[in-house]
Amino acid sequence: MNKHKRRGFTLIELLVVIAIIAILAAILFPVFAQAKRAAKSSVAVSDAKQMALGQLMYTSDSDDMFSPVVEYDSNWHALPFSYLQQPYMKSWGVLLDPTGPNVLQNSNDESGGTAFAIYGLWGMGPVQAATDGSFSNYTFGSSATGAAMTGGQVWSYDGIGGVTNSSDGIIWSAYGYKAGSTPSLTTTSIASPADQVMIAQAGDWDFMWQQDNADSFDLYWGSCGFNTYGCNLVTNGPVARSRDNDGKVIGTYPWPSGTPSQEPTGLTIWAGTDGHVKTTPYRQLMGTTVPISNNGGEGPTKAIKAFWPKGS
Repeated sequence: MNKHKRRGFTLIELLVVIAIIAILAAILFPVFAQAKRAAKSSVAVSDAKQMALGQLMYTSDSDDMFSPVVEYDSNWHALPFSYLQQPYMKSWGVLLDPTGPNVLQNSNDESGGTAFAIYGLWGMGPVQAATDGSFSNYTFGSSATGAAMTGGQVWSYDGIGGVTNSSDGIIWSAYGYKAGSTPSLTTTSIASPADQVMIAQAGDWDFMWQQDNADSFDLYWGSCGFNTYGCNLVTNGPVARSRDNDGKVIGTYPWPSGTPSQEPTGLTIWAGTDGHVKTTPYRQLMGTTVPISNNGGEGPTKAIKAFWPKGS
């Protein structure tokens, strides 16, 4: 019988194969990561659409008024808009933005609306009239990071959600809201429904606008366990969470050593007051303005279009 001699791979051939696999991995892994980010963003868009529809169903049962940003009950619980709309959304899972930090352990109502880590993933702008004025003057461009975006100008902004108070007419001053209740705006009072933000990706359910300006970076109040981003600095407004390859400029910085150097440059998912959902560059969302009256020369002459329900 003839004997056949088996020949194995040489070392050079093996190294060539390994090199080819390494090259393919280097090419494909970023593509896979990008596809994963795109898939997460698609889910977040779908969730935002469901929340927007829930909000619109809420208005149909509430004399055309949007949900309040927060309701304070007699036990001092803060019940954010996303908690109040659960009868319409019928899902806690939609609050869990897949592009954000994992807070699945808080995806239920056992805390009566106080599990802020999950409620903070989406924010709704409170009307300025609901705040007590001791923390915020509702301007953008007051900080160094914001001024770099506005060219040194100061722009106004406002929200659509009121505040409901069932706590005997008293609200802790630290929350920055007036005592009593302030109604939300109605759908018919919005000048440009397709351009006005109803909800957006955030680090806080009310954007922390009752305590600081939209272009500031602040620590989410309370202990780290309650905060959407733990002990991190976060922008007091929409965050650019949809695209996560911008590093720190998505809007979170370690506390207390982090130093914000600029506003976010990534993408923000948001829903308009007409119910549509868009993914927009943060700087376009917060940087597009409309002319407004400047109160006889005493105030800003521009407002952020996406957060100015009165229109130009």
